[in-house]
Amino acid sequence: MKVLLLNIEARSDKKCINKDLAGGMGTGTWIGNSLRARIFEKTKKSNVVLPVITSPYLAAIFKKGGWEVKVLHIGKGTDVPDKKADLALVPTSIVDCTHEKEIARILKDRGICTGVYGTFATTVPEFFKNDSNFVMQGEPEAVAMQIIASGKLPEGNIFAPPVENPDVLPFPDWDQFPVEKYSYSPALNKRPVLTMLASRGCPYSCFFYCPYPINAGRKWRMRSVGNVIDEMVYLKERYGIKAVDFRDANFSVDMKRAAEFSERLREKNLGVIWSAETRIDRLDKPLIDKMYEAGLRHFNFGIESSDVGVLKSSNRMPVEYRHQEDILAYCRKKGITVAAFYILGLESDTVESFKETVSYAKKLNTLVAQFSISTPYPGTQFYQKMKEENRIISKNWEDYDEYTPTFKHAHLSADELLSLKEYAFTSYYFRPGYLLKYMPKYFFEKYLWRF
Repeated sequence: MKVLLLNIEARSDKKCINKDLAGGMGTGTWIGNSLRARIFEKTKKSNVVLPVITSPYLAAIFKKGGWEVKVLHIGKGTDVPDKKADLALVPTSIVDCTHEKEIARILKDRGICTGVYGTFATTVPEFFKNDSNFVMQGEPEAVAMQIIASGKLPEGNIFAPPVENPDVLPFPDWDQFPVEKYSYSPALNKRPVLTMLASRGCPYSCFFYCPYPINAGRKWRMRSVGNVIDEMVYLKERYGIKAVDFRDANFSVDMKRAAEFSERLREKNLGVIWSAETRIDRLDKPLIDKMYEAGLRHFNFGIESSDVGVLKSSNRMPVEYRHQEDILAYCRKKGITVAAFYILGLESDTVESFKETVSYAKKLNTLVAQFSISTPYPGTQFYQKMKEENRIISKNWEDYDEYTPTFKHAHLSADELLSLKEYAFTSYYFRPGYLLKYMPKYFFEKYLWRF
């Protein structure tokens, strides 16, 4: 049996699209029309290039099952090589869904059993109904194992239960993917860099608006520490990696496990730097020390807003300010960079509250400050609420990119949201206090650091 796995470049020339972000929905960064906005967009497009991690997992699963695996790399158009196969699997995102649907249709019309998967396909399977033979809903690795075990090609909507023990999955097979092209700069400036998952699922309350639990669920399922470290050793030996970006929604839910992982990784002395995303209240200084000694050099934190009332209005559990600022200061002291994520237009946001958030972001002065527009993703309670209140203003799914207004806000017009977004980015990144602090380090690591 032969399976084709599709690796599809986003069609948009306007946006910097990364399909594995936003819980697999994907993001499409565009800032505005000013010169400063375009400089930022161009910089991000060349520096942040991340793969869809599910695809190499599927490659490994089918290869282990004895199937012949071929990865087809598709550009911005619909030029799909004519390859014979029993099965074709197309990854989907919300930000490039029309393009992906067209690719699926071409494969189906050639008589190949074609399935689609991903967070968007899980929530809006009807979008792909007439252009594919089946839709995987949930984590697709379980469906892949079912197909291999049964030898039957599925039809219709196939629900994929969560993989309860992620240790049973083989390590992702990156052999046919463009490893040399992936980049996660300026967070990790060493290459090759690959992504990993040390756990799946997230139990926190921000699932009200966050699409991550749609596919991964709210139950936190961890891999064993040994299994994660073995994968890092494998990636170093096979692909020569020098950096890893952990894509877990919350890396240190279990702080003791994170400490054990760090201690055992330090003993391996792999010489691999890494980054992780977590909640700031799941960190303390002793844990940060251990993670740094093991090679951690960057954190991603969701701060969202400086206004506690705004956070609570969207079911976001706030982190105590003193702890938040203390941890960020300690990371700065250790030489650990930080990306802080902020959301413009949460339910009770106003012009004044968001400008206060931008001022707070400048006070924290992290390496990366990401300002996205609140987006009611299908499959979330936020979307359902907006739909019931007749406040959805865009029926074009590709607008749901985190940078385009898609619902009628109570206090902010669409034009105000776009204007505030551009103001946030340009006023943050073009400050002397930012440029003098981070640009020398960036240019040294990017162009002078011997890899």
